[in-house]
Amino acid sequence: MAILFFVFAIAMGVATFIENDFGTQTSKALIYNTWWFELTMIFFIVVFFGNIFRYRLYKKEKWSILLFHVAFLFILVGAGITRYISFEGLMIIDEGETTNVILSDTNYLNVVIDDNEFQKETHNKLLLSAWGKNSISFIESFNPKKNGKKYDVKFDLVDYIPWSEKKLILDENGVEYLFLVESSSGSRHEHYIKRGTIQNIHNILIGFDSPENNASINFFYEDENLKIKAKNNGDWLRMSDQKRGQVVKDSAQFFQLLTLYNVGGLQFVVPKSPEKGEMKTVRGKKDNSKYDTLVFDISIGEETKRVDFYGGQFNVANQENFSIGDLNFRAWYGAKQLKTPFSIKLNDFQLEKYPGSENAASFASEVTVSSPEETFDFRIFMNHILNYQGYRLFQASYA
Repeated sequence: MAILFFVFAIAMGVATFIENDFGTQTSKALIYNTWWFELTMIFFIVVFFGNIFRYRLYKKEKWSILLFHVAFLFILVGAGITRYISFEGLMIIDEGETTNVILSDTNYLNVVIDDNEFQKETHNKLLLSAWGKNSISFIESFNPKKNGKKYDVKFDLVDYIPWSEKKLILDENGVEYLFLVESSSGSRHEHYIKRGTIQNIHNILIGFDSPENNASINFFYEDENLKIKAKNNGDWLRMSDQKRGQVVKDSAQFFQLLTLYNVGGLQFVVPKSPEKGEMKTVRGKKDNSKYDTLVFDISIGEETKRVDFYGGQFNVANQENFSIGDLNFRAWYGAKQLKTPFSIKLNDFQLEKYPGSENAASFASEVTVSSPEETFDFRIFMNHILNYQGYRLFQASYA
């Protein structure tokens, strides 16, 4: 028993440090979801259950010790039920909207395969570690009935890039890129604009030496000087000396680095001169707000296509569409969409803050539950959970 508690304590301690440095998914992959950790839990159940009879803890004078053992058994059995039978997810509802869709807490490679007539949808659970190597390979069979031909689609993980971000790797033989930083919705966003191209940034077309004339803002070289030409009037503020100036519509002007420009409602800064290099997806610092990038080789027979999937927890939007041979694919890395047998409508969200603070004191949701059997109203708030048809719904967060 003492050895089990020691192993358990060490494992939990190590997992805590791993989760702090590499994220929850890594701690699950390396500790919590491993066979040996599960075996430790089974040993705990066997030992606790065996001790009840070995030491006759069911006798009246030993009920306090019995209660201790039974409590641990309930915790372990409950954890097992939660792990192997139930699932966790997030139901996102805007005020006034109705939904019956839950996004899984676990990440999957979700793939829809079709041949323009028949379709198959698959969901392969992925538990990846940001520490060490990941080895994943699986085969999905697609067997349309129209010609009796069977396709075996093989998926091989090539690379896993946690908290991925696009970075310019400097190379004198590479293409020139303009580095632009802009802010929208109170957040900083970085963009690399390849020379000769146009990029859509918040519905504003920005070009860098683009041969086309449809960019709202275009950067270009003239006599080796970087200039700017915009289709809207604007202004600029040079941060070094607080000097201000105007951007005149349809007029080519010298562009100033480290200067805050405001053109067409877009605020941006170019902090340095354009540089030559190659854009690559690299691992960033741990940031739960960032998605990961997965690189898969997908093969059918002798034909292979390499596909990058950008996604993560609760992602369903960043989908990749591609074809291999006669088959079409739509795939994404992120949440599996699950449907409940009832719908939830958010009638009203109520938020109370501490006086003089932006911190939430409490929040509640007035909802309407609709199913084929009945319709009723319910108020979900802290420690007041909606239990219905085997589902437990509570408020996780708000935005």
